Amino acid sequence: MSERLNLPTVCIVGRTNVGKSTLFNALVGRRQAAVVKDQPGVTRDRYYEVVTRFDFPFTLIDTGALVGEEDITLHESVRAQSELAIKQSDLCIVVFDGLHGLHPLDSEVVDLIRQIGKPAIYVANKCEKPSSAITATELYGLGLEEIIPLSAAHRRGIRDLLAKMSEVLAPAELSLANTHEELDGIDPTSGDNETYEESEDGEGGELAATPEETSDVSTINLAIIGKPNVGKSTFVNTLLGEERMITSPIAGTTRDSIRNDLTRNGRRFEIVDTAGLRKKAGVKDNSVERFSNIRTLRSLAQSDVAVFLLDASEGVPTEQDARIVGLAHEKGKSLVIIVNKWDLIEKNPRIAEAYRMAIRSVFKFAAYAPVVFVSARTGQRCLSALDTVVEIFEASKRRLSTAEVNKIFSDAFNSKPPPVYRGVPIKLLYATQVTTKPPTFAVFVNHPERLRFNYERYLKNTVRKFHPFPGNDVRILFRRRSGINNERRRAA
Repeated sequence: MSERLNLPTVCIVGRTNVGKSTLFNALVGRRQAAVVKDQPGVTRDRYYEVVTRFDFPFTLIDTGALVGEEDITLHESVRAQSELAIKQSDLCIVVFDGLHGLHPLDSEVVDLIRQIGKPAIYVANKCEKPSSAITATELYGLGLEEIIPLSAAHRRGIRDLLAKMSEVLAPAELSLANTHEELDGIDPTSGDNETYEESEDGEGGELAATPEETSDVSTINLAIIGKPNVGKSTFVNTLLGEERMITSPIAGTTRDSIRNDLTRNGRRFEIVDTAGLRKKAGVKDNSVERFSNIRTLRSLAQSDVAVFLLDASEGVPTEQDARIVGLAHEKGKSLVIIVNKWDLIEKNPRIAEAYRMAIRSVFKFAAYAPVVFVSARTGQRCLSALDTVVEIFEASKRRLSTAEVNKIFSDAFNSKPPPVYRGVPIKLLYATQVTTKPPTFAVFVNHPERLRFNYERYLKNTVRKFHPFPGNDVRILFRRRSGINNERRRAA
C-alpha cells in the first residue's frame, strides 16, 4: 500500500499481550480499528491502515506476536507475517509491557530487530501510573538508549512518540504544529479516549495489486464469508497471488476482518477476509470469537458483494450455511456462492449439476446467486470468480426507466391478474424502480394488502425474464397511492 501511495511505512511489533493493537488504534484514531482483548495471541495476520490525521502521513501495520504465540502450531506462520511486515517498513515501533517490566522474551524481540537492521523506536506501554514508569526502567537492561513510556489506552505519551517518529520519517523542515493542535484538541471525555482493554492483536489489508493503474471505475468491496475452516483465507491468498493470510487446518485461525486491495483488469477490489461464523449458541459472550463475529457482520454490512464459501468435501450445505447466506440476503447484498475444495471431489459428468441442485434446495431464497466451483489450493477458477463478481456488481447498479418498468408490470398484471378482492379487481396504477443495490420496485395498486407472496414471486420472475439481475435479489414493495397524490392528479 505504501509503495502505491508513496508513504513511509511504520509497523508495530513486540511479544504477545503488550498492547500493540491498543497503540495501533490510538494512532489510527478509532477505538476498534483492530480487535483488542486482554489475552495473548488475538492478532495473527497483518493489519494495515493509512494514517493521515497528523502532520506527516504514514501507513501503519499492526502485527501478530514475534514471540510468545500461544498456539504453537501457528507460531511460525504468525512470526513470518510479522517479520515480513518489518522488512516492508521504514520504521519499527517496538512495544514492551511497562506495567510488568522486563520479560525473558523481550530480549529475543530486540535481537531480531537488530538483526533485520531497521530503524526502531522502543516504547514501554501500560505506563498509566508513575510506579509503572519506574518499573519500565528495567527495560534499559536490554541495552537500549531510549525508551518512551506511554499509555496507549489513555492516549498518554502519544505526542512524544509522534515527535520521535517525525525525526525518523519526516524532512527536517516539517513542523509538528498540526500534530500538537490535533492532540491538544482531543476531548479526554470523548469516546476515542475511553479506556479499553489492552491487547496484542491486529490484522489488515495490504494493497497487493497488480502493477496496473487503477481505473476510475468504482471499487468493489467484497466480504468473504462462511463457516470456519472452509478455505476463506486460502482463497484470498490465491486471489492476491501471495501468502498474505495465515492459513491452517485449525478452525478459527482468522480472528478479525482483514482488508486487502487488488487491481485486476483495471478494476479495483477491496477484499475483506472475515472470521468464520458458527452457531450463536456455540460462541461465548465476551470471547475473541464473539468480537470476531461482530467484525464479520460489520464487514458484510459494509460490502457491495458477499462471497460465500462452501466446503465441497462436507457434502450438502448445512443449516448454518443457510443462516449465513440468509444474512447476506436479508441485507440485500449481491451474492455469489463459491464451492471450494472442488479438487477433492471425485468427478463424474453429473456431479457439478447435482451439487448445484443441492445448493438451490437449501438456499431457495437465494436462487438468484451464481455458483462457481473452485479450488483455492490449486487456484482452479479462482480468478474467474472475480469476473462473476464484476458481473453481479454491475447488475446491482442497473436502473430501469419508469416507462419500461410500467410496461413489464402492466403486461404481467394483464397476463395473470391477481385474485379479485371482495368483488373488486386489484388494479395496477403504476410502477417504478425506486432504488438499486438491490433492485427495488414500488408497485402502486388499489388494494396492496391483498397481494400475497406467491403473486410477488410471480412478478419477480417476470422482471427477471427481461432483466435477470444475476446475483441480486429483486425486491417489490406494494403501495397504495396516497389521497394527496390523487387530489393533485385530479387538480392537474
